[in-house]
Amino acid sequence: MRVLFVTFAAASHLQNMVTMAWALHTAGHDVRVASQPDLTDTITGTGLTAVPVGETHDLAQQVQEINENLDQEQVMDAEKAGEAGLDMNELRPEKLTWEYVSKVFGTMTPFVFQNCSPDSMIDDLVGFSRFWEPDLVIWDTFTFGGAVAARACGAAHARLITGLDLMANMHARFVEMLGRPPAAERHDPLREWLTRCLERHGATFDEEVVTGQWTIDSTPPSMRLPVDLHYVPVRFVPYNGRSVVPEWLRERPSRKRVCFTLGLSYRDMWGGGARLGDILSAVAALDVEVVAALSEEQRKTMSDLPDNVRVVDFVPLNAVLPTCSAIIHHGGVKTFGTAVSHAVPQVIVPEGQWDTAHLAQRVQDSGAGLRVGDARNIDPKEFGRRVARLLDEPSFAQAARHLRRETLGLPAPNDIVPLLEELTAEHRTGSR
Repeated sequence: MRVLFVTFAAASHLQNMVTMAWALHTAGHDVRVASQPDLTDTITGTGLTAVPVGETHDLAQQVQEINENLDQEQVMDAEKAGEAGLDMNELRPEKLTWEYVSKVFGTMTPFVFQNCSPDSMIDDLVGFSRFWEPDLVIWDTFTFGGAVAARACGAAHARLITGLDLMANMHARFVEMLGRPPAAERHDPLREWLTRCLERHGATFDEEVVTGQWTIDSTPPSMRLPVDLHYVPVRFVPYNGRSVVPEWLRERPSRKRVCFTLGLSYRDMWGGGARLGDILSAVAALDVEVVAALSEEQRKTMSDLPDNVRVVDFVPLNAVLPTCSAIIHHGGVKTFGTAVSHAVPQVIVPEGQWDTAHLAQRVQDSGAGLRVGDARNIDPKEFGRRVARLLDEPSFAQAARHLRRETLGLPAPNDIVPLLEELTAEHRTGSR
């Protein structure tokens, strides 16, 4: 069959798709990946076939425009992001009022979802899909253009998610409460936008356009949200992009190794390089080897670090974590998933966006790590003590191994290909 993957132009979202795309490819299916032109080189760098659609996305410019149009303090503060309607990570039932939930969709639809799937991208996706006639479209949960294209050409379609399904959880709450306010106030911004997109291409809306006909989910079962949808569980398989194993990583460390990574844009939350240097020094004082993945800009703002801190621009997590006794990170879902894959205890300082805080709390609840609430206010020595607990108390390593066994019980991407074939045959309406 022909399978079209669709994501907006963000490398991290593409990386979530690569192992599933290759599983389908190696099973003999024709696989292509559609995104805006600025992701083309990244797609082809994975060995997959790219289909450029729409105009250049320029994610950095999109984020800047959001910041310019919304209160900057609310954008940067996790507690206030929900008040701004820019985040879906609120799970407390008492907070999920009609006013709150409707504001979230009223903000996320124009500022996020429509930016991820602009008209030019959707029109090109539909045009290509009607030409190529995919049997199955697998789309990133932020990129609704994939669902629109599937509906327009009669393909089956599924979401692919990593991490907690905050989108479906919030949408279920929204639909449940939609009938409560007076008829004049029952606005559904997401449905209204998607209806316009679909009608422009001769198709109609239903709720499957929001949540897919099924959802491919790599979240450990014990950590999933209780959302009533058709999920296809799959094991998380780490993918780091192009990478090389360095010389120093070809020998076992002489002492316990701790990996320190903050993602690509996590500097401000740590109060700048000087504070980051103090925290690294506190960890290094534990008589460990620290491998810190820092950008050149981050490194320039720090004073000299201890000799047992190895600073690298990039290191493939899938290569370094098997040698590590702990990892400190920001809560990114791929970092979390790779740590689970190698049974490495985690200290998570969540950046507050999307599901990072919830993942951090679930890791702590599982016993496989610790959550640090606010890196800007924590004392470096106290931070070092928490890392020491992770290294010295056997219960953390035991819980990390238990979490790994749980994920190993899930089918690998190759194993679910026959199920995807069956679901595609069941749901597609078009035929080549």
